Amino acid sequence: MRKPGTVYFGESTRRDGSRKIYTGMTRRPVGTRWGEHIRATKSKESKTWTGKGTFFKPLGAFFSRNPEKAEKTIKKLKPYQKKYLARGAAMRYNKRK
Repeated sequence: MRKPGTVYFGESTRRDGSRKIYTGMTRRPVGTRWGEHIRATKSKESKTWTGKGTFFKPLGAFFSRNPEKAEKTIKKLKPYQKKYLARGAAMRYNKRK
């Protein structure tokens, strides 16, 4: 049986100024994971995808019973589709608090 988790979105600002949507999955509190991404952008030695950028902005998150499958499906979407999905997830996530 699969463990449930959270699929989350963030916007990474790259060194050339472009912005890319990042999709990830965690079973821990999503705020903890977002904090790790933010700290990675401040570290000079970071080799992670988000750490290579200059800024990381959390966008939203949603609960999933099968987060691996959800993350894999979302990563196949086009950037504008990811942004649309992230916006909806952000509204639902913020209402929950």
